[in-house]
Amino acid sequence: MNKIGRIWRGFGTALFLSLIGLGGSLMTLTVFPLVALVFRSPERRHYAFRQVIHHTFRAYCGAIHRMGIARIEFVEAQRLKSLRGHLLIANHPSLLDVVMIIASTPNVQCIVKAALWKHPFFRLTVGGAGFIRNDMEPEALLLACDDALRRGQNLIIFPEGTRTSPGALPRLQRGFANLAIHTRADLQLITITCTPPILFKGNPWWHVPERRSHFRLSVGEQVDIEEYLRYPYRTLGARKLMTFVENYYAEKLTDGQPGNSDQSPDRRCAEAGGCVS
Repeated sequence: MNKIGRIWRGFGTALFLSLIGLGGSLMTLTVFPLVALVFRSPERRHYAFRQVIHHTFRAYCGAIHRMGIARIEFVEAQRLKSLRGHLLIANHPSLLDVVMIIASTPNVQCIVKAALWKHPFFRLTVGGAGFIRNDMEPEALLLACDDALRRGQNLIIFPEGTRTSPGALPRLQRGFANLAIHTRADLQLITITCTPPILFKGNPWWHVPERRSHFRLSVGEQVDIEEYLRYPYRTLGARKLMTFVENYYAEKLTDGQPGNSDQSPDRRCAEAGGCVS
């Protein structure tokens, strides 16, 4: 039975990964052109596209759970429904992270790879949703993020910049803290875990664990950015914010025992140059 279950989960993993591409292409040819015809205003059209993606990803996560491919659990996710103009800060253990966040948040904004804007199918999706390109000039990117937040959109940020290897604490880049200070946007911290790990960095999709993986998205603290704007220098406020967030994840991901990691957050931050302005 264990072997049959593992084969089923392997098949399901391949199926649902392929649906990201095939489903996205199909929606680009059917649903999204209709949305573009109905909503002439760019702002309303972008919002409608994001709503379609939100509900599609909700159904996607529900199907994965109901078919027994993986268990997906949302804790306090209802708090994301009323958020406006927040930075959604999350750790990044797997490929499913952004799907779970968008499935939980009705009005969400993303910074996406420029290659998707050149893709024959996905360009309509990311362009129609008004997502932000990652190849913009730094100043233009900052202005685009600031504008999205001021419009009440919630911006997803993975401070690590890449997926985390199992057992390793997040190594944060300081860009998210600088963005928060510049835009004066509050932060909503989200913790994601996956046990046993799957779809992590360097792990082929066909390497399916012996038992079903359990994805858990937990909505945690909100950070009032005003506390970090009182410092005389922006760089100092950003450094303090980064240290707080790194300590937060060190505690959440080690069951409240940061000492279990190989290095303390402050030491790792210093050695990586992450807290150096």
